[in-house]
Amino acid sequence: MTALARPGAANPGPKVSAYVAARDYGRWLPECLASLERQSLDAWEAILVDDGSRDDTPAIVEAFQLRHPERVRVLRHEEPRGLRACANAALELARGEYVMRLDADDWLDENALLVLAHHLDRHPDVGLVYPNWVWVDAEGRTLGVERRARPWTESTVPDLPAHGACTMVRRRVLKAIGGYDLDIPAQDGHELWLKTLYRHGVAHVETPLFFYRQHGDSLSGDEARLLASRREVKRRAARAHRGPVEPRIAVIVPVKNTYPEVPNLALAPLAGRPLLDYTLDGVSVDPRVGAVLVATDDPAVVAHCTACGVDAYLRDAALSDPMVGLPELIGDALAHLGARTGFDPDIVVILSAHTPLRRPEHVAEAIDTLMLYPVDHVLSTWEDRDLHYRHGPEGLEAVNAGEIRATRPEREALYACNGSIHVLWREALAPERFLRGRIGHVVMTRAESLMAKKPDERRLLDLLLAGEGAQRR
Repeated sequence: MTALARPGAANPGPKVSAYVAARDYGRWLPECLASLERQSLDAWEAILVDDGSRDDTPAIVEAFQLRHPERVRVLRHEEPRGLRACANAALELARGEYVMRLDADDWLDENALLVLAHHLDRHPDVGLVYPNWVWVDAEGRTLGVERRARPWTESTVPDLPAHGACTMVRRRVLKAIGGYDLDIPAQDGHELWLKTLYRHGVAHVETPLFFYRQHGDSLSGDEARLLASRREVKRRAARAHRGPVEPRIAVIVPVKNTYPEVPNLALAPLAGRPLLDYTLDGVSVDPRVGAVLVATDDPAVVAHCTACGVDAYLRDAALSDPMVGLPELIGDALAHLGARTGFDPDIVVILSAHTPLRRPEHVAEAIDTLMLYPVDHVLSTWEDRDLHYRHGPEGLEAVNAGEIRATRPEREALYACNGSIHVLWREALAPERFLRGRIGHVVMTRAESLMAKKPDERRLLDLLLAGEGAQRR
């Protein structure tokens, strides 16, 4: 990395340090940088990081620095190092009281820095503040406006983090949390959120203050990569919050194996293995889990679990009645667990035996989410990105109209419960509290949510699992 700082009049101290990391974004970078020049708050500096570009980005950056030698500094990486490394390098150079990341393909409203800096000036207890934004396409045409839910007022479960870009943060807060973890490839905004949320406070302003461009090269389009990074961010945050006393955690796997329409479902082979084995493989991987129990209505399942080294018991046949609720079924399992082992959990993890593509890291994320946020339950979901309608005064009206233009506004997001994981505090198992109160969620992909109870999905699972097995061999 080489620093290309040019001599010029010393800046007595900028209010805001805005940094832009760019790699081969020369197509959009001029508009991004021009939006800095138009700011009504003049007390800004820019730190531009050319992250190994091979297009005209270096020339654009150089020209911008020549126009503003007293306030622009440039870092150049000969080989790409990634957004987090760029952010940390910029933070080392930042002189402003406040710091903001501006993505090279986005641009700011002319009052963005003024409004956000004023909010932090007026609210010394707030560590970061973030605005709404305008969605635009690759050519800059408006697609819609994102209106975020205000934390603690409109949303009492603060699990929708601020956008990583165009969020203004006190420099001392970024220094206090140590910058960004280089081992996680994405979701820097989520990391910043969790590190700041309870310690420094967060705030939101209603005004749309930046233009968020959607295009084919956008990093936000890689769902699997983003979800994996999100899981790791939560994992590290949960570890940082651990104290000497940890909650006791029990995993309960209810296994009904007497469905008339799918006989012997739990033990029937799927890609050459009993369906149940895909769940048994991962039930005790998390070291935080203190007990595992399979509750079933089939003696053959009990024998199979015993052979696999997993505790199981034959529950009363009446509990397989469709009218029996999950609280009663799980309550019976916990009573059996307590009578047999004396284990009394604080947290209960309920795992379906019908989602064989669920992995241990999904379960760990659900536990982490329960620990990190003020929720009673955490459900596993997949984000439903199909266009849905409901009947209105003039016939069908779109529930999530943003999907027409692929903007996916936060308030229109639809999450389908996939039934794979349900984590809850023990007291939330009471019938009057079950699936009430504050409910958090984790997101799995649609493929990971496939259920073997459904014939069409079972055939697809058979192909997917057979392919995984072939790759391992």
